[in-house]
Amino acid sequence: MYIQKYPNLFKPLKLRGLIIRNRLMSAPNMLFRTIDGRPDEYYVSYIEHKARGGAGIVSLGEANVADGGNHTPGMETTQENMAIYAEMARAVHEHGGAAAVELTHGGHSIKPQFNNDPSKFFGPVDFVNMHGAQIHAMTEADMEYVIRGYSDTAAYYQACGFDILHIHSGHAWLLEQFLSPVVNKRTDNYGGSLENRMRFPIRVLEEIRRRVGPQQVVTIRISGSERTPDGFTPEDMAIYLVKAQEYVDMVEVSSEHMPYTFGPTFMPHGQNVELAERIKKTGLVRIPVFAIGSIVSPEQAEEIIASGRADGVAMSRALIADPYLPKKAMDAREDEIRPCLRCLNCTDSDNMYRHFVCSVNPLTAHEMRLGFGEDIGTAAHKKKVLVVGGGPAGLQAAITAHERGHEVVLCEATDSLGGMLRFTDNDTVKLDLRRFKNYLVNKAKSSGIHILLNTECSQELVDSVRPDNIIVATGAEPVVPTGISGFENARHATAIYFDPSFTPANDIVIVGGGLIGVEAAMHLARLGKKITILEMADEIARDAKAVYKISLLMQLHDSKDITVVTNAAVTEIQKDGVVYEKDGKSVKAAGGTVLYAVGMRSNETPYFDLYDKAPYVNIIGDAKKVGKVDGAIHGGFFAGIDVGAV
Repeated sequence: MYIQKYPNLFKPLKLRGLIIRNRLMSAPNMLFRTIDGRPDEYYVSYIEHKARGGAGIVSLGEANVADGGNHTPGMETTQENMAIYAEMARAVHEHGGAAAVELTHGGHSIKPQFNNDPSKFFGPVDFVNMHGAQIHAMTEADMEYVIRGYSDTAAYYQACGFDILHIHSGHAWLLEQFLSPVVNKRTDNYGGSLENRMRFPIRVLEEIRRRVGPQQVVTIRISGSERTPDGFTPEDMAIYLVKAQEYVDMVEVSSEHMPYTFGPTFMPHGQNVELAERIKKTGLVRIPVFAIGSIVSPEQAEEIIASGRADGVAMSRALIADPYLPKKAMDAREDEIRPCLRCLNCTDSDNMYRHFVCSVNPLTAHEMRLGFGEDIGTAAHKKKVLVVGGGPAGLQAAITAHERGHEVVLCEATDSLGGMLRFTDNDTVKLDLRRFKNYLVNKAKSSGIHILLNTECSQELVDSVRPDNIIVATGAEPVVPTGISGFENARHATAIYFDPSFTPANDIVIVGGGLIGVEAAMHLARLGKKITILEMADEIARDAKAVYKISLLMQLHDSKDITVVTNAAVTEIQKDGVVYEKDGKSVKAAGGTVLYAVGMRSNETPYFDLYDKAPYVNIIGDAKKVGKVDGAIHGGFFAGIDVGAV
């Protein structure tokens, strides 16, 4: 008899007349492809793969409701655009999912460049936002304009065939700005008490329900807490939901405060589940409560639902890393789920460039152009492939080439696979990266790849293998600060992970404030060490992107064990500390251990030795250009794809 391993996660749910096949929602995220006010076919394909992968609800993200409220490029609700939205809903339906769309208004968080009429820049109170936009306190007429925008937009997407209208009432957008006692300082009937502050959001929900009728499913996203002493609490949100549930059928609980809204790798998993649990424990909310926030595995999701802390879960980044997570979990193939790093590369690349990149999944958001999803097919011509290097780039290249039907030999100079990612075995910060490293290593080992450890790539090996293709993935090496007096008194920051005989002192100085140095400091602080980071530039972690960096800087600011000094020009490394110049003065940072992290240099020499040893020779990953995990994985994947393609 078949026994479902995750019976609570995959239990159907019925909202009004809509049957939803499981309790897993692909959360609204990443409106990364809009052209002239409409999503393009790339976005349709991206959404389709979420449904094809098995999610119960698949949501289109951040559909604006009115000019003046946009914080992303506008999605125009025109007659001619109905075809593309209808196709999106149809793509979800074809694979058994329920199609949702999230309706948003940014309020005082809008970006002026995505709006037309500055007179419609308004929120609960007068405000000048971070983008320099003058926000005006809303009048009753302004409220009617926004309510009509929500109503018209809801009816539009209903007509396009969307099963669920998901109303964003969190994340510091307009509806939450009214709910917030920190933001909403109005003295009229829309400010003051919670009853007054929720008056406008409830009017929005009431009008949406009136407009779309009793059969349409309407749901809501809230922040369960502002996570500030004077802000609203989960219990306040439960009171709000008592009234909201007259009009909506399910609530998704997120959170305010950047590390909780976009949980980076150094935050706990499921960081907002306790908010959903507290809302449920009030006993006031009768509609299903879904939790979101760093829920990354079916085991975790099952436990949350089975324990009664939530009725369902929403996943965003986990389904970006692997849209097929639900189907793999249904089939008890958890070891095949590609883990999310919680690196926020997806969010950052979307916000910065409107060009979507997942570090661990090269296919995500590019399914249409590449023409395939989970099944990458077999190569036109079978080849013999030699991969040089067993780090992430080499492992991904070997795995992909093998899956394409090639005979693959991988040689690694050390006694283990994983390359620089082996540091995660002894790290307290990058637990998600450790899961991913283990995923790659286990996948390579369980395949038919012929793995040679403790093996340099010699002419004898090349003659023995006689490869048609050589893929060089020899990684990078630390830059040694030889221009600094006494550099021999320091060790590279990775020694704390790779050298078991190395015991750092309690007071440590790190020369170099890039991500390697900063994240090493965070790890050491968790071990009870005191760290001073010296960075010669005027900012720390310059190689971190925006959203991840915001949370990182918050972490550093809150740490009592990490001191950051910028504009610090190091002049000498001594055995008991580092001498540097700042503001024309010579200063010494004391420390019993000195570490450095001043950059990496590509190990490209093997490529130039091997370039003519096979018909096709590629160089990938850090060996080609020093970067992060995404460069290694994407380079390895496409190197494997291209073998024998023509």
